[in-house]
Amino acid sequence: MNTPPLSRHQRRRQQTHKLLIQTTLQLVLERGYDAITIQDITDQADLGRGTFYLHFTDKEDVVWTAFRELFEEFERDAHQRYDRRMPQVEYYGLLNIFRHAAVHRDLYRVIFGRQGSAMLSARAQDFLASAFLYDIRTAPPPPDVDFHIPEEIEAQIVTGIITRLLFWWLETPHNYSPEQVAGYTYEAVYRKKPPEIGSSEGQDAL
Repeated sequence: MNTPPLSRHQRRRQQTHKLLIQTTLQLVLERGYDAITIQDITDQADLGRGTFYLHFTDKEDVVWTAFRELFEEFERDAHQRYDRRMPQVEYYGLLNIFRHAAVHRDLYRVIFGRQGSAMLSARAQDFLASAFLYDIRTAPPPPDVDFHIPEEIEAQIVTGIITRLLFWWLETPHNYSPEQVAGYTYEAVYRKKPPEIGSSEGQDAL
């Protein structure tokens, strides 16, 4: 089914929506989440407060909407391309998350970094834990790993490992690539080397 083209009003609304998100993320990284106000956002974007409230309820809603929309799009695309017959699928999940964070670094820093909000970080962790729990329940278990961990506990463990590592990886100067970090995480959890993949394999899920 062909999607009808957007009207001028719809295109303008999308542009304003994106501008408010980009402006908010920029200001949070510059000043810190707690230091900025809605007035700061609208002044920087050269928009009225009324326009802001047509799109969002408050600054938390701006950041959370950006994260949720982006991660849901990432999840949909990953699930469409995902082959559950693929060996050691856990590594590909780790790899795609760190690649996604590298591409959308500013947003992930606002969510998980020092300049962000503890409330938003906790909300994002709950969101990720739910996504991981869904994947754990629907993916077949690895043939060479015998787990006896409740699924909800496993989802919390994976979430904790990844979000803490994301915090360090995004905030600390280093030269570790997404591939290296994903590989080290996989090796730390499973005590074996990650599978060999080509340079472009797994990249499509971003």
